[in-house]
Amino acid sequence: MKKAILLCFMLLLNVIPLLAHDKNILIINSYHRGFQWSDDVILGMERVFYTHPDIKINIWYMDSKRINSEEYYAKLRELYKLQLQKNRYDLIIAVDNFAYDFVIKYYHELFTNEPILFTGLEQFEPEEVSSRQLEDRVYGILERRAIPETIAMIRSMIPHLKKLYIINDTSANGDDSEPFIQEAIRNNRAPIEIEYIRRSTLAELEERFSQPNPEEAIFFVRFYNDKEGNLYYNNQIASMLDKSALPVFVTDTLFIGKGALGGKLVLIKKLGEHTGEKAIKILDKKLPALDVDTFQTYAYQFDAQKLEAFSLSPKPAIDTYEPINATPTFFDTYRKFIDAVFLISPFLIFLILGLAHNIYRRIRSEQELRAIEMQKNKHQQFIIQQSKLAEIGEIFSSIAHQWKNPLVEIATIAQERFYAQEIQSDEEHTRYVQDIMVQVRYMTDTINDFQTFIMPSSEKTVFDVNEAVETMLKIINHTIKYNYIDVSVDISNATDLRVRGYKNEFMQTLLNIVNNAKDQIKEAREAKKIKRGIIDIVIYNQAGNLVITIADNAGGIAEEKLPHVFQAYFTTKEHGHGIGLYMSKLIIEDKMNGRIFVSNQNQGACFTIILGSAV
Repeated sequence: MKKAILLCFMLLLNVIPLLAHDKNILIINSYHRGFQWSDDVILGMERVFYTHPDIKINIWYMDSKRINSEEYYAKLRELYKLQLQKNRYDLIIAVDNFAYDFVIKYYHELFTNEPILFTGLEQFEPEEVSSRQLEDRVYGILERRAIPETIAMIRSMIPHLKKLYIINDTSANGDDSEPFIQEAIRNNRAPIEIEYIRRSTLAELEERFSQPNPEEAIFFVRFYNDKEGNLYYNNQIASMLDKSALPVFVTDTLFIGKGALGGKLVLIKKLGEHTGEKAIKILDKKLPALDVDTFQTYAYQFDAQKLEAFSLSPKPAIDTYEPINATPTFFDTYRKFIDAVFLISPFLIFLILGLAHNIYRRIRSEQELRAIEMQKNKHQQFIIQQSKLAEIGEIFSSIAHQWKNPLVEIATIAQERFYAQEIQSDEEHTRYVQDIMVQVRYMTDTINDFQTFIMPSSEKTVFDVNEAVETMLKIINHTIKYNYIDVSVDISNATDLRVRGYKNEFMQTLLNIVNNAKDQIKEAREAKKIKRGIIDIVIYNQAGNLVITIADNAGGIAEEKLPHVFQAYFTTKEHGHGIGLYMSKLIIEDKMNGRIFVSNQNQGACFTIILGSAV
């Protein structure tokens, strides 16, 4: 029993790779790379195959348009034999007549039991397949051109038509189309003359159709090979069609937009997609042998510029068509939508709401863009302010350096004078020298403090707010003192005075507020409204934040001006610049992620700064 299970398991391991191997498809193209018809068919197939990663394709080009002889095909057969010795395929796809005829003729020399799928043929003979004993492995797709329908369409578009030229070449493909053309000519009951052209040259056709005639038209089926055996390329044919003084109708999409006026067209890439889909069904063994269907997917396409040039319109015979080479009008683009609006007018309100929503989103986007631009401007102004402070700091450093030398000299002279006295214990002289040394030391300390204060901070640091306040007050001590102002600092309710930010810029913010308070107090004293000024600075912690309030007794700020005090260039001073409080708000809110606002309280204004704790 165990041996049987093991044997089944080994067999399963050998079978699974066979079941899961990639599917290899060989596409034999009758023509050369660059021949648009077959290139478009293969492109359609590739669109389908790309969605199946297990399918691998290889393409061989027979180049039968340019070389067509038995000797050439014999050499090609030998070459293919060599290529097939080491390569086997799960499906052979023959694109058009030459490839199909070649594969059928040499099948038993080149292949074993691979299925064959032909595509693009207009004629198929099951008897030939049976005679070669291939009826169990041939599948196909016939291409049917809308020849009688196109003739009827031309008559409806040109009611005064008296003569129609039908152009077809002498190739094998032309031979396949010949029966359908002849049948359409025989069944024509309209009073028009039909001239069928098969043997000519491109130059002769160009010359023949160089003169306009509103009663004539051309039905172009194909013209690759002329009567002398020359092969024409698509660009040459397109040039002839474009120069034609008569409207040119066609049966496929090759020359639409390239000189042809239009018609009921075979969608060549769609033919390729249909071929790819059928190939997958064959690989999956879902189709019976000799399953041959006819591809009849068409689309009405017309070159809008050609329609205008010949004053023609497909309507009313053709309701729906695709315009080529034309900028669609608003009505054409949204015609279905407009029709729907008229049919469901009660729901028009939803469209209006949608438009309103789009307008709202646009306005909101513009506001966001303005906010971003404003933020950039603020940052730029902050950098400019720091740059200005740096320049001032450098200038002041030079001045400080020049001042320190005379101060040292003054201290030295005073000391020398003291020690040069014969009576060194003279108390009066001692007091003078000590006073001089105190003042020199004070001036030196003040210069050092201000030099440190004026330089901008290079990066955010954690600092003590109370220390920053004390340093700022020390710098302006004399200004405050001589203006009869009493300053108090209360930190009794503060448990943590540390914050993270730009220390020097923060001190400049405090300096701006205190200086403004000083100026207001000075004006109030001169107006005899108060005798002494008061500035109370209170620092305390609240809800995880550090709060600093700076209140004065100068009478406050006019209510109508309160909302504007932090705006750039707004000032209440006669010679003010309106930049100090604006920069203060920028530093506190934009650079230190805090808040600053002002209100009137009791006897004056009160500025409040709220900063997050550094912890």
